[in-house]
Amino acid sequence: MSIINKIQQSIEVATGLPFYYDTPQTLNERMSMGGWSFPCAMLHILQSNALQDTNGILRERLTIEVLFATTSSLDFDGTKVEEEELDIMKRHAFKWLLSLFRSHDLRLITLNGTNRYYATDDAIYSAYGVNITLEEIEGVSSCDFHAESTAESTAESAENSAESTAESAENSAEN
Repeated sequence: MSIINKIQQSIEVATGLPFYYDTPQTLNERMSMGGWSFPCAMLHILQSNALQDTNGILRERLTIEVLFATTSSLDFDGTKVEEEELDIMKRHAFKWLLSLFRSHDLRLITLNGTNRYYATDDAIYSAYGVNITLEEIEGVSSCDFHAESTAESTAESAENSAESTAESAENSAEN
């Protein structure tokens, strides 16, 4: 399972919200086309890199922003309504962050900050954004690659052997 799938699963289980993943520009374009369920969680990657553990294990580490978004009720004095909506989104974000401490797939490395995104004249969505760095708990070691190449070699040898045996049987039948 990819790290994005692990993040998606952790968000959906912790919050019950639908999950969307893409670049910020594409998320905005897709959101403007409609058809999305709100409230929702939207993820975009800020930075991606692999790191080597001291035991020679490589784990994928991502810095991401997850926006817990909802449609906003705009009126002439919508500040109070919007703050209440953002507080609900903040609770979803906190539920998810707390669930990461119990996760067997992901490890929270740092909480880099949070942001409140308010609705504007062009956007009728408000969001509570969480910027974090996390990594996979289970990584990949050089032993994994050695085991894969050994398994591939064994499979190739068995295939070649089966082909040789079939050719020998054909030659024997012809004679």
